[in-house]
Amino acid sequence: MAVVVEFAAEPASRRSAAHGLSAPTVRLAGSILVGLAAGLVLQAWTVAFLGRLGGEALYVRSVYTPIGYLALAVTEGLVVAAQVSAGRAASSGRHREALRSVPTFFAAGGSLLLLQAAVVAVAPGAVLAVLGVASDEQRPVMVFIVATAVSSAVGLIPYLGAGVLRGLGFTGAAAWLGVAFTVLSIAGMTVLHWATGLGVLAVPIGGLPATVLVGAATAIVLRRKGLGWPVLRGDRQAAAEVWKLGAPVAATFLLLSAATLGYLTVLQSAGPTEVAGFSLGQMASSLVMVVALAIGSGAAIAVTLTPGENRQSISLAGLTTTLRLSLPPYLVIGAGVFLFRGAIAGALTSDRATAAVTAEYFAWTGPTLALFGGTLALLTYLEQIGRAGLAFTLNTVYFALMVAAAFLIPGQVTSGDLARLTAAGNLLGFVSLWFSARFLIRRG
Repeated sequence: MAVVVEFAAEPASRRSAAHGLSAPTVRLAGSILVGLAAGLVLQAWTVAFLGRLGGEALYVRSVYTPIGYLALAVTEGLVVAAQVSAGRAASSGRHREALRSVPTFFAAGGSLLLLQAAVVAVAPGAVLAVLGVASDEQRPVMVFIVATAVSSAVGLIPYLGAGVLRGLGFTGAAAWLGVAFTVLSIAGMTVLHWATGLGVLAVPIGGLPATVLVGAATAIVLRRKGLGWPVLRGDRQAAAEVWKLGAPVAATFLLLSAATLGYLTVLQSAGPTEVAGFSLGQMASSLVMVVALAIGSGAAIAVTLTPGENRQSISLAGLTTTLRLSLPPYLVIGAGVFLFRGAIAGALTSDRATAAVTAEYFAWTGPTLALFGGTLALLTYLEQIGRAGLAFTLNTVYFALMVAAAFLIPGQVTSGDLARLTAAGNLLGFVSLWFSARFLIRRG
C-alpha cells in the first residue's frame, strides 16, 4: 500500500517520463532475456554433460564452484563496467569512443584470472586443502581450475564486446551473439570429448573455438556499428571505472557466496536432507532471476540513452519503470511456484524427503517471489546506471542482517525456518530498498 501511495504522489512529469521509458525498456529487456536464457542453457547443459561423464567429473565441478564464483565475479563486474561506460559515451555524444575503456578492462580482468591460474598451479596443495579435495583427486581438480581460469581470461573478449553493444542499445545483436556462443560451446565440448575422450577438460578447452569465433563476430559487429578501435594503452579514467563500476558488482557476487555459506553453516546440524532441500529451493529460485535481471538492465540502458539535463528525474522515472514492469511477471511466477510446489519439487529430485523440504521452501517463498523479483530488478537497475556502490552497500546491510538473524534463531534450525526468514526478508528488503533507493537518488 505504501508503494501505491508513493506512485500516486509522483509529479505528473515523472509519471509521463516513466510511461515513456516503458516501451524501450520492454524492447531492450526482451532481447537481453534471450541472451541470459542462452547462458542458462549453457550452464544446465554443462552440468548434464559432466553428469554423463560420471561421479568423478561432477565432483571436480562441485569442488570448483567456490573458485568459479571468483571468476564469475570478475567477468560480471567488468561486463557491467563496459556496459555503463559505453552507455555514458553514447549519451554524451562520444559514440565512437565506446570501446576506449575495453583494453584496460580486459587487462585488469585477464590479469586477475591468470593470477588465479598461477596461484593454483604454483601452490596447489594450499588451495586444494582449503577446498577439501581428496588426495587422489587433487591433480584433476588442479588442472581443471587452471584450464578454466585461462579460458575465462580469453573469454573476456566476447563478453566485454557484448557489454558494449548492450550499453549502446544494440541488445538484439548482443543476444544473438550469446546464442551463437552457447551453440558453438556445446558443439565444441561434444565434438572434443567424442574425438579425444578428454573428459572434464572438454569444458574449458572445447569452449575456446566458440570464444574465438564469437569474439571475431563481435569485433565485426562493433566495427559495423561505427565504433573506432581503441588505443592499446593504459587509461586512468578506465581504471577508475573498473574500481567504481566493476568492483562493487564483483564484490556483490562474493557477498552472495558468503551469505549462502552462512545459511548452509547454520543448517549443517539439521542433516543432509534439510541442507539438500534448502539448496535445491535456492537453486530453483535462481533460475527465475533472469527476468528481473533483464528488466533491470533494460531500464538502465533506456535511462542512460535518454537525453535530458535533469538526470535525477530521469533516474527516478527509470526506478519506477523497473518496479512496474518487474512485479507482474513475478506475481504469475510466484503463484505458479506456490500452487505447484509439490510437482516442481518432485521434478527437481527423486528423493521424496528432499522434495518435501523443497516444497515447504516454495510454500513460504512463493507468495513473496514478486517482492524478490522487484528487489533484484531494482538492484540491477542501480548497478547499471552507475550506482553499483549504492547497490552493494544496500546488499551488504541486507545480507548481514539476514545471516545474523539466521544464527540467532533459537534451537535446531531447519530449512523451514530459513524459508520463513527468506520470505520475511523478501518483504522487508523490498520496502527498505524502494524507499532507500529513491531517497539516495534524490540526494544525488
